[in-house]
Amino acid sequence: MAWWRDLTRHWRVDCAAALSVAVLSIPAVIAYAELIGLPAHAGLLAAIAGMLAYGLMRASKQVIVGPDAAIALLIAGGLAPLAGGNVIQALALAALLAILVGLVMVLAALARLGVLADFLSKPVLVGFLQGASVILIGTQIGKLFGVSLREESFPPRMLELMLQLGQTHWPTFCLGLFFLMLYALLNRWRPQWPITVILFALVITADFFLDLARFGIVMVSAPSADALAPHWPTFSLSAIAALLPTAVGITMLAMPEGILLARAFAQRHGEQIDANREIMALGAANIAAGFAGGFAIGASQSRTTINDASGAQGPLAGLLAALLLLLFLFVLSDLLNHLPVVIVAALLIRAGAQLIDLPALRDLWRLDALSGWFAIATAVGVVLVGVLPGILLGILLSLLHLIRMFSNPADAILRRTRTGYHDVGHDKKSLQDYTHEDVLVYRFYAPLMFVNASYFVTRIRDLVQDCPNLKCLIIDAQAIVKLDVSAAEQLQALMTELEWQRISIKWARCNRPLRHDLARFGITAMMGEEAIYTHLDDAVASYHWRSAAHLGGDEDDAA
Repeated sequence: MAWWRDLTRHWRVDCAAALSVAVLSIPAVIAYAELIGLPAHAGLLAAIAGMLAYGLMRASKQVIVGPDAAIALLIAGGLAPLAGGNVIQALALAALLAILVGLVMVLAALARLGVLADFLSKPVLVGFLQGASVILIGTQIGKLFGVSLREESFPPRMLELMLQLGQTHWPTFCLGLFFLMLYALLNRWRPQWPITVILFALVITADFFLDLARFGIVMVSAPSADALAPHWPTFSLSAIAALLPTAVGITMLAMPEGILLARAFAQRHGEQIDANREIMALGAANIAAGFAGGFAIGASQSRTTINDASGAQGPLAGLLAALLLLLFLFVLSDLLNHLPVVIVAALLIRAGAQLIDLPALRDLWRLDALSGWFAIATAVGVVLVGVLPGILLGILLSLLHLIRMFSNPADAILRRTRTGYHDVGHDKKSLQDYTHEDVLVYRFYAPLMFVNASYFVTRIRDLVQDCPNLKCLIIDAQAIVKLDVSAAEQLQALMTELEWQRISIKWARCNRPLRHDLARFGITAMMGEEAIYTHLDDAVASYHWRSAAHLGGDEDDAA
C-alpha cells in the first residue's frame, strides 16, 4: 500500500505526462525498428515491455526507456551478418540480444559497478546536457525543413542541410514553425496544460478536414496489424557466442548514458539516484523487452525530456505510457496516418532547446573557470564525435585534473599563534621569516601516494636547503589519510638523508589509517614510536626539552 500511495501521489500530472510520452514514442519506436530492419511492432513491444519493467523497479522518476538511435545502429550491425535478410530470424536474434544485454547489466549491478558513475562530475553532467540538446535538435532539423538528410553525425549533417536549403518544402516548414510558436505561446500562457496532447489532437483532427498530405506534407505511417504475436528468442550456444560482443558493446553504451541521464534530471529536481539500481532497472527492462519479442533498449533522452517537461513526478507516467502504447498497438494505430512528421520533429526541437542551460554554464565558469572549460569540452565532444566518446572525454579531463591536483597538492609552513599552530597563508609570514629557526612545522594537504611522493620529498629538501639552521622538522599529518608503498619507500630514503644531516623528523596528529600504514611499512620502527605525537604542541615542546637537556649536559661536561 505504501508503494501504491507513492506511485499515485501525483497521478494527475503523471497521466498528462504519460499521454505526451506515448504520443511521442509511437513514431520514434517505429522508426528505430525500421532502422534495424525489423517490423514496426517490434519497436512498440520493446518500448511497452521495457517501460513496464523499468517502472516497476522504482528507479529514476523521470527516465523513460525505449529504443534508441545509437543502440539501434549497434543492433543492426550485430544482426546483419547473422540474420541473412530473414526477418523471422532477425526477430529471434534481436530478442536474444536484448536478453543478453539485460543479463550483462544485471551482473554489472550485482558487482556494484554503478560506482563508475561517480566519475560523472558536475561539469560532465552540464556539458552532456548541452551537447545532447544540440544532437537532438540536429536529428530533427531536416524534417522541419522538409528535406531528407543522410548524414548521421552533427557537423556533416548541418553542412548537408545548408546545401539543401534551396529544396526546402515550404508548407512543411511553415506548419512546423507555426507549431513551435503556438507551443511557446501556450507554454507561457497555460504551462499546466498537457500542451503536446492538445496540439497533436488538433493537428490530427484538422487533417481529417484539410487532408494535409495533398500539400506534400509527409505523415507518420501506421504499423501493420499482422505478426503482433511475439517471436520468442531461440537460445543456442552459437548464437549467444556470436551476439555476446555486441551485447557488451550495447551495455557499454547504454549503461553510462542511462546513469548520466538519470543523474542529470535528478539533480534538476534536487534528488539523488542509486546508480546500481538504475543499472538493474535497465537490465530488467532489456530482459522484459527480449521476452516480449522486442530488441535492446536504453534510456531515451528525448522521451525523458518530454516526460520531465510535461511535469511527471513519479514512475506512474512510464507505466501509463506503456499501457497507452499497448492500447494504441491494437486499437488506434490508424491515427498515425493523420499525424505530420514535422509536428513530431518540432516537438523534439522544442524539447532540445529547453535542455540548453546557459545559466548553468555561466555559474560553472564563475565558480571555477576550469570546470567551465571541462563542461564546454564535454559538450563539444558530444556534438563532434558522439555521445559516448564525448562523455569519456569529459571523464578523462576530470581524471587528469584530479591527478594534477593530487600530484601537486597544497602545503604550508604553520605559524605559532595564541591558539596553536595554524596555516595563516603565505602573505602574512613568508618562508624568509623562518630561515633562522631551528624547528619548522610543515603541513601536507593530501594523501601521500605515488603520484605526489616525489613532490613531497622535493618540498622537504627545499625547506631544508632554505633553512640552514634547521634541526627538527615536524610534519602535521592530519590531512595525510593514506600512505602507499611507493611513498613509503621514498619517505624512508628521505628520513635517512635527514638523519645524515642531523635533522630529526617528527610526526604529529597522525590519524588511525596513517598510523597503521606507518607501522605496516616499517616507518614507525625506523624512527621510533616516540617520534609520533598526538598534538603539535607536544612535538615542539619535546624538541625544545631535548635541546635544552642536550645543551645542559654539554655545559656540565665543560664545567
